[in-house]
Amino acid sequence: MKRLFLGAIALMFAVSVTSCKDTKKAEEAVEETAEKVEEAVEETAEKVGEAVEEAAEKVEEAASGIPSFSDEAIQEYVNSYEEYVAEYKKIVESKDMTAFAGLSTKGQELATKAQEISGKLTGDDAKKWTDYMTAKSKEMQELAAKMTQQ
Repeated sequence: MKRLFLGAIALMFAVSVTSCKDTKKAEEAVEETAEKVEEAVEETAEKVGEAVEEAAEKVEEAASGIPSFSDEAIQEYVNSYEEYVAEYKKIVESKDMTAFAGLSTKGQELATKAQEISGKLTGDDAKKWTDYMTAKSKEMQELAAKMTQQ
């Protein structure tokens, strides 16, 4: 009877050791899967964040009409040019020829700066620059035509 009892205990021990090994393997597999899922979630969150930022830039650009450039000097020029165009519009509306003469110096400075900046343009910035300057040239021509018609 002792043998039978010891045999039953040995069998139970063997079963529990085997099932513990299986449990450990299962736990390891679950941990690995959880890590992979977590990495995938983080990666997806980064991509979504980048897409949201990109979309926000495009919305802002569309709303303001001012593109954003990767080079800070180019962005500063575009912002200065926007101020120049705004002043030009005010002068055309007010028909103040004296103020118009004073604005020509600023226009010359911007033209010189544009030549310097055009050498820095690369890739996407070059296309944005061309599109922006084309649109602004048309706008300035329309304003000049208004000035001569009045």
